[in-house]
Amino acid sequence: MRIRCRFAALIWLMVAGVAVSGSAMAQDAADQRSKLQVHGFLTQAYAKANFLSGGLATPTASEIELGIPEDGTTAYRNLALQFRYEISPQDIVVVQFSNRSLGDSYITELEDEVELDWGFYERRIGSDTSIKIGRVQIPLGIFNEIRDVGTTLPFYRPSFAFYQEGSFTSETLDGIVASHPFAAESDWSLEADVYVGEWDLVESVFDGTVGSGTIANFALARTKDSFGFQLWQNTPVSGLRFGFGGHRRKVKGGVFRPEGVTGGALNEFYVSADGTFEKWAVRAEYREFEPEIATPFFLIHAKLSSYYAQVGYFVTPEFHVWLQYENQKDDSTSVSFTNDFSRDLRTDIGLALNYFITPNLVIKAEYHETEEEQLTFNPVFVPPVPVPVAFQPVIVPSDGGSYWILSFSASF
Repeated sequence: MRIRCRFAALIWLMVAGVAVSGSAMAQDAADQRSKLQVHGFLTQAYAKANFLSGGLATPTASEIELGIPEDGTTAYRNLALQFRYEISPQDIVVVQFSNRSLGDSYITELEDEVELDWGFYERRIGSDTSIKIGRVQIPLGIFNEIRDVGTTLPFYRPSFAFYQEGSFTSETLDGIVASHPFAAESDWSLEADVYVGEWDLVESVFDGTVGSGTIANFALARTKDSFGFQLWQNTPVSGLRFGFGGHRRKVKGGVFRPEGVTGGALNEFYVSADGTFEKWAVRAEYREFEPEIATPFFLIHAKLSSYYAQVGYFVTPEFHVWLQYENQKDDSTSVSFTNDFSRDLRTDIGLALNYFITPNLVIKAEYHETEEEQLTFNPVFVPPVPVPVAFQPVIVPSDGGSYWILSFSASF
């Protein structure tokens, strides 16, 4: 009887051990699932334009870079899938893949069908400091780190003038980003980011003619020796903050320099104001930099600036109305010019209506009126030498144009 009891006890312990082991394995699997988070977003749109090229035969920069044809397109899309794994509370790995279409834009010709959007390891030091290593979002302005997430944007894209889609811009860098808040408990807390690394960018020259020759080219370039910073100053007014940042970089290859050649350093700075309140939102940003631009005919010292301002009114929690004005300006000089010039590369006035079915499902309808000032150069001859020794820049206003976008965005 004692043997039977011991045998029964042994069987019970074995069953209990298997049950405990199975429970532990199930718990471990559940823990693993809780450590892995999957997120994603999709924005699908229909876009149609009515662009007029004005006094030049070449298309306007907007028509080319925005990629919106006059007969309309449904090939206007942003899609991403993100995997976030928490190795420990201090160690996180994030990978995000993306796909996008920009209608007839040349930009997507230089992109893969599926891009590695993000791919970085984040180490948290204490409760405040974090360091990200890998392909990381560039902390630049209000929207750069979320520039494709349609459910967080008032319009289909953030301001084209400020954030752009081609030249001189990027969403991510291959390098390191360090973040740290100061005086976190204060009403005047400060959030600081610094970064070093490299990134790809598209360089393009599309509007401008010399005689009968049109300057129209684009290529992928690579930044070198790049570093920058961003500061966000919070205020006692809930929802109101101010930002300032900038970076210094060199660019290798691309349109403006021979293949494999690295140009001189380029400095850039920007300022931001961001206010989101109960019924209103007000945002504005200004950006300026001075690149050297080489064309087949002359070297230009360009001074490019861009800014936008937008106002949003929340009619109801589900229905929002946004108004935006944006401008890109070109104040360039060259020893080959007979005179300096100043022109509006592009102005855009946009109106957007947002309807949130849920916080993660939104329908947008937006309309934009645009104007541009294109550029042509007249060769100036000095008799009796029958060759041009200088170029006279002539600004040619376009007749203006418009485009509209109807989009649906979802995120999870």
